[in-house]
Amino acid sequence: MDLSKRPVPRRQRFTILLVGEGHAEVALLTHLKGLYASRGSGVAISIRNARGKGAAYVVNYAIRQTRNAAYDRVVTLLDADTDWNSAVRSKAARARIEVIACAPCLEVLLLQVRDEMVRDGLTSVQIKQQFETRFGAPAHEPRIYSEHFGRQYLDHARHRLGELDRLLRAFAALSA
Repeated sequence: MDLSKRPVPRRQRFTILLVGEGHAEVALLTHLKGLYASRGSGVAISIRNARGKGAAYVVNYAIRQTRNAAYDRVVTLLDADTDWNSAVRSKAARARIEVIACAPCLEVLLLQVRDEMVRDGLTSVQIKQQFETRFGAPAHEPRIYSEHFGRQYLDHARHRLGELDRLLRAFAALSA
């Protein structure tokens, strides 16, 4: 046997699973992956869509995904307006799933990135309407992110928005 023809061992990749509650969260996660993840970084990022149904469903969905494959890090991005309670928090913690909950919805976080005022007491529906009025399309439209949420806005806003900072830190392993 010729030992000089041994296959070169493959480098083990760091794997991240990002689970978005719905289409808007997945559009944002995909945008962030494009901005902050470089090819050849040794990190494999998978983005999954839990297709709504509330925080408990998103956490359960993430747990099911981890049964299919081993991930080094699992992060969920969800709205805190439905099912977000201490039982769901505990379940996520036991499963080692990092939850980034936007209260009451993702659109609040996005409006705050662009320094838009969001009045207290508005419902998720009202906030989504404010978002659509401001940006001309709903948050699940991918073009919104490239047009209005460039890296300069995100990097600037992360210091004052805890959820955004936690979300961007999920990509920190990519640049290390």
